Amino acid sequence: MNDLIKGIVINSIEYKENDAIITILTNEFGKVALYVKGYKKITSKNVYATQLFDYSNFLFDYKPDKSIQILKSANLIKQFSDIKTDYEKISIASVICEIANAVEEDIYKLVFETLKKLDDSDQIYLVLNVFLVTMLNILGIAPFVDGCVNCGRTNDIESISTIEGGFLCCYCNREFNEETFDVEILRNFRIINKASFDVFDKLIPLKLNDFKITNILILILINFSGINLKSYKNLINLNK
Repeated sequence: MNDLIKGIVINSIEYKENDAIITILTNEFGKVALYVKGYKKITSKNVYATQLFDYSNFLFDYKPDKSIQILKSANLIKQFSDIKTDYEKISIASVICEIANAVEEDIYKLVFETLKKLDDSDQIYLVLNVFLVTMLNILGIAPFVDGCVNCGRTNDIESISTIEGGFLCCYCNREFNEETFDVEILRNFRIINKASFDVFDKLIPLKLNDFKITNILILILINFSGINLKSYKNLINLNK
């Protein structure tokens, strides 16, 4: 049976001299590993549809008992060209795809929507921040932003703990000694944690395109999920 499936390339590993094993994210089968012959050959008929971040039609016989499927052919649907020509967008897309490759949850539609927004928008950290808070909610590890995560106090908030997973009041922070933030950062962190792509246009005028927020969300994700984000180092270097 020939299965023609739309998918997003979220990972690629070179194999042998000219081949590769790519991972695609699909709506039907979740993550699928595909063996791509001649991946590194310019003359390959599949070369322009199997690169990282490509959104393509993939033809293969899906065998659920096999860990790797054999790709027959691939045709590019969308390349996300603005991402591929902007190093900072590439770095953000790499983080998104590394997270997608690390989890088992059904996030095909979320990843596709995020890459579309990243491709079209100049508020690239806003896009990443909305993706991250959505992922934290899906994984059940969203930070507590309705008061102090330690005592529940709703006033005198001064910090965000990536270890405790939420706001800290000034009294509890005497114990934890976390970095203090100004009111604007605290307010924006709460707003972004209530946000989704459904209200993305309303978020654009707000000051949420902020790497400081990204860094806090990433640290919470790492601490509570155990995901080791190697690609995140590039973003840290870009924002030094």
